[in-house]
Amino acid sequence: MLKKFLMLSICILFLPLTLSFAQTTKENGINRNTVRISTTDVTIENPVSLNYRKTADKVIYEENLPKQFKTEGYWISKIADPDKELLSMSEIEKLNENTYNLKVGISNLKEYSETVTKKRLTETFKQTSSYIEKKKYLNEKGETLTSDFFKTLSDNIDIPEEDTTDVKYAITTRYNDVRLLPTSEKAISGMNSKDLDRLQEESIDIGTPVIVLCQTKDKMWSFVVTPTEEGWIQTKNLAIADKHTFDKWIEMKKPVVVTDSKADIYTDKNKTKFLEYARMGAKLPYVGKKGKTTICVHIPTSDEFGNLVIEAAYVNAKEVNIGYLPYTQRNALTLAFNHLHSPYGWGGANGEQDCSGYLSQIFNCFGILLPETSVQKIKCGQVIKLNKKDNDTIKNESIIKDGVAGMTFLYLTGHIMLYIGEENNVPYVIQCIWGVTSFTEKNEKTVNYINKIIVSDLDIGSQVAGNSLIDRVSKFNIIKIAED
Repeated sequence: MLKKFLMLSICILFLPLTLSFAQTTKENGINRNTVRISTTDVTIENPVSLNYRKTADKVIYEENLPKQFKTEGYWISKIADPDKELLSMSEIEKLNENTYNLKVGISNLKEYSETVTKKRLTETFKQTSSYIEKKKYLNEKGETLTSDFFKTLSDNIDIPEEDTTDVKYAITTRYNDVRLLPTSEKAISGMNSKDLDRLQEESIDIGTPVIVLCQTKDKMWSFVVTPTEEGWIQTKNLAIADKHTFDKWIEMKKPVVVTDSKADIYTDKNKTKFLEYARMGAKLPYVGKKGKTTICVHIPTSDEFGNLVIEAAYVNAKEVNIGYLPYTQRNALTLAFNHLHSPYGWGGANGEQDCSGYLSQIFNCFGILLPETSVQKIKCGQVIKLNKKDNDTIKNESIIKDGVAGMTFLYLTGHIMLYIGEENNVPYVIQCIWGVTSFTEKNEKTVNYINKIIVSDLDIGSQVAGNSLIDRVSKFNIIKIAED
C-alpha cells in the first residue's frame, strides 16, 4: 500500500534533488535557494513543495507538434504490418501468469485466502497510519493533519476480535476511489498541489470484483483487496456475493470491454436513464444486442441488505467491444489516442487516470493484466535496461531499434510512457502527465502544468542539462512474453 509514497513525483518531471537543495551556495551557476516562476519570486520550503503566491502565475504548457503527430493514423502508417496479432489469447494467459509470478502487487482473487488474521490487519493499519502521519501532510485548509485526525480514523476501524475471520466477496456497483485511510478528506503536500491527494491509492470502475477483509465500526468504509491494490472504499458501493457467483464474474466468458475513453451506462434500453460511466478497459458481462447501436450488459446492484442483485443495463455499441480486442499495434495505438487530451487524475481521482493507470486501461482491453504503479509495470514482459552513462543519441537509437510502437513502455523514476514510433530518428511517446518543471540557466524555475494526455518527444525538460525525459529514461520494456 505504501509504494506510492516511495515515488515522490509520479507523472511529474522534477529536477533531480539533493541535500544541497536548501543551501544558499550556487551549483553549476544555479542558486537553488530562491527561484522564479513566471514573474513571481518564491522560496523553496522543502525539496518537493513550492510556495506559490498566485495560482495564475503557473505557466501553461503549449504543444507545438505538427498536427498529424496527434492522430494514431500517422503512427500506424509507419508500421509494416499493424494488424499482425502479436499474442494470441492463450499467449496472453501465459503472459498474465508470468506477471503474477513476478510478485508485483497483482492478486489472483479467485485463489485468494478465504480467511484473514487479526495480526495481519492490525499491522497493516498501524504501518499505514504511522507512515502517513510522519509525512506531516496538510488538509485542504492548509492545516497540518494532527494526531487526533489519525486516532479518530484508527478508533473507527472494526478489527475482528477473533484471531482469524472469513473474508467476504463483493463486486463494485459504482466507480470507487481506493483510499489509504477510511476517509474522503484529502492529504496534500502543499497548497499548490491540492489536486495530488496523497491518500488516493487508485480507483476502480463498476463491476470490479473485490475481497472484503474488514469494515469500519460505522460500516461506512470497507477494507478490500482489488485485483491490483489494497485499500478502503465506501461500503455503499459494494454488493456482497457468494463465492461461486464471485468466481463466475471473474471468469466472465463473454465480456463487454470499454474501448472508448469512457462509456455511458443506462438503465433503460432507450438510453435515457443515465447511471454512470465506465472507463476504458472496464468490463461487464454480455447479454445481447439491442439493434445496431445498443448492447445490453449485466451490472451489479445491491438490495437493502447489501447483497448482490444482477440487473440489465445498456451501453453504446461504438464505445465498447464484445470480447477482448486482438493484441495488435493498430489497436494499441487507436486505444491510446482515444484518450488524447483526457484529463490527468492522480490515482484515478475524479474518474480520470494518471500515467500508470492510463496504460493499464489500454492493455486491459486485450485481457492483459498489469500492476498498478510505474515501478511495477516496468518489470513486466521483456525488459531492456539502458546505460545511464550513454548520451541521448545512443538511448534514442536503442529505443528505436528495439522498441515496438504501441507495446513498449519507457520508464524514468516516478513516470511511465507509451512509445508510439519515431520521426527523423527521434522517438515519440504518448503520456498522461501532471506537469513539467525545470531550472533555466538564468536561475528561473519554469513550471508547466499540463494535466492531460499528450504526444511529445523525449526532450521535455531539456532547459537544464541532465533533466530531459530522455536523460532520465533508465529502461524500457515490451509487453510480450520475455525471451530467455
